[in-house]
Amino acid sequence: MKKIYKQIGIFIILCLPLSLFAQSINKGLSSEITGQDTAISTPFFSGAVGWTFPFGEMGNRYSSFFNVDATLGWKTQKNWLYMLDFCFQFGSNNVKHYEEILSDLITDDANPFIVGEDGTDAGVVAYNRNLSLSFGVGKIIPLWFSNPNSGLMLTGNVGYLQHQIIYQYTMSTVHALEGDYAYGYDRQMRGPMASIMVGYMHISKKTYANWYVGAQLYYASTKMTRKYQFDLMSGDDKRYNDYMLTLKLGWMFPFFGRKADKIYYY
Repeated sequence: MKKIYKQIGIFIILCLPLSLFAQSINKGLSSEITGQDTAISTPFFSGAVGWTFPFGEMGNRYSSFFNVDATLGWKTQKNWLYMLDFCFQFGSNNVKHYEEILSDLITDDANPFIVGEDGTDAGVVAYNRNLSLSFGVGKIIPLWFSNPNSGLMLTGNVGYLQHQIIYQYTMSTVHALEGDYAYGYDRQMRGPMASIMVGYMHISKKTYANWYVGAQLYYASTKMTRKYQFDLMSGDDKRYNDYMLTLKLGWMFPFFGRKADKIYYY
């Protein structure tokens, strides 16, 4: 799990400068906000976390897993959204039936295990790693209780998805799962992806009170990229249907402050 935490840390470090930059600009402008709410146009950065439930072929392979999103976008004055979204997903020992994939490495006894270089149980765990990049268009529809910049949020994305199995030994090194050898067991899949999201976005006058919640449904048509998998003794040219449902909570950082309706002189 240390490897996962390191990846999350790198991801946060890469996103942090953008969020801090947005906050600094917004903080400098927020003191000028006066008057009634008006619709605004602004570029923004957002980060989101969520929990994903896989279905289809992906559901046969993995149980549920964690989701992290980073988005660069633009909100227009007419409440249209244009977004470039990067998504990183991973689980924790959530690969189903990975013992079958690693059957040639597992001992044949009453309590089977994978032998490490010191001759003992290597403590192998397996989890998924998903990466996707997509472009999206969305619309905010103000509701009766919301300001002109907040309301029902509908988005649609198209992009590309990759997912694969990552094996990690926790107690003893397994050379058969290192380097190029790991490619023979990782079931790496790639293909085009589309998604739709329904949620609620709240954009406030307050610098940090910009957030959204929602449910996002993904579909991807994926195909194995590896030419050979050891347990199959071949590759796999089939295309598979992968589905995911993600429940998501996000925080948005506009780069521009709200335009004042009135200016007061003292």
